[in-house]
Amino acid sequence: MSPVVSTVSEEALKVPNVEAPSLEGISVLVPTPDDLTEEELLRAFHEKRRELATTRERQPGEALELGDDVQLNIVGYCDGHLIPFSARFGMKTELAPIEALPGFCEAIAEGGKVGESMQVALELPDLYPVESLRGKPARFLVDIIGADQVTMLPETSAEFLEKLGMGGTLDEVMLRLRDELEDEGAAELWVQARDMVLDEVARRAPVELPPALVDEELRRRWVQAEGQAMVAYQFDVDEQREALQGWLTDPTTRADAERRLHIGIALKAVTEAEKLQLTPEKLEKLIRDHTAPFGLTAEDTHAALRESPETTKRLTELAWYLLAVEHVMNKAQVTFEGAEQG
Repeated sequence: MSPVVSTVSEEALKVPNVEAPSLEGISVLVPTPDDLTEEELLRAFHEKRRELATTRERQPGEALELGDDVQLNIVGYCDGHLIPFSARFGMKTELAPIEALPGFCEAIAEGGKVGESMQVALELPDLYPVESLRGKPARFLVDIIGADQVTMLPETSAEFLEKLGMGGTLDEVMLRLRDELEDEGAAELWVQARDMVLDEVARRAPVELPPALVDEELRRRWVQAEGQAMVAYQFDVDEQREALQGWLTDPTTRADAERRLHIGIALKAVTEAEKLQLTPEKLEKLIRDHTAPFGLTAEDTHAALRESPETTKRLTELAWYLLAVEHVMNKAQVTFEGAEQG
């Protein structure tokens, strides 16, 4: 049976109860972030240029070039086995060198054509995410679903600077862009602060997670990321199981799943102990605030909440989580290193 189908009993997946942690005296000190690097600034500038570029859809059989926007299916193999986390389906990306996989995109640009399939053979680098595979030969099967040729305006041209609207000279643009990135970094510090607070809440509510519960959480993630597509592309059951096993046994992925489950259990205890209430109005506001950065309007949120019972249930669960996080953050004291004095 395909691992996309769960066979675990409800009893095995029973979520343990914990005593609600105290929210008194939660205090976190967020460390000063690293300075913005020149590389980060140039990468952000490159993305700005691409946003204003013109594109042309490449036709079936047409050769690719570095800088194209491509849509790919990718599966990697090493030592005769599927590489964990290597399966990507319908992935859209710029065809540009990848630090963790040097030579991969270059090979696709050199020999790839729209609508065709190819193999890319290379040695996995010392920085490859799966430590046990570093330095080993690997091959990647690549389907090139589609591609767009991307033509960017010259970075110092008057037309580009006018369209960008961030200054009349390249120096002015870079100064504005640096300010933008620093503002984004400040927002990311609040995300880091939230994570630190939630980790403290979880620490105050110790719990032993059943391995089957963690396995099922990882299986669900795998189904969304790889499993459904592997079924659609008719990978055999053994390869599906092999792909899932990579997720189940990867220490970093497993630790992240355990952390998220632990925090969720602790927050559920908080909502019950503090008798938090999720009114219809609060439900819509929480979801709207959460989705606003993605360009969704209040009308979009209202419609999504009524799209289907399944969607309503999923968004309501998200809202309960957001409500608990909001409550916890209101109780916590957050200090940013470097802002303590003055």
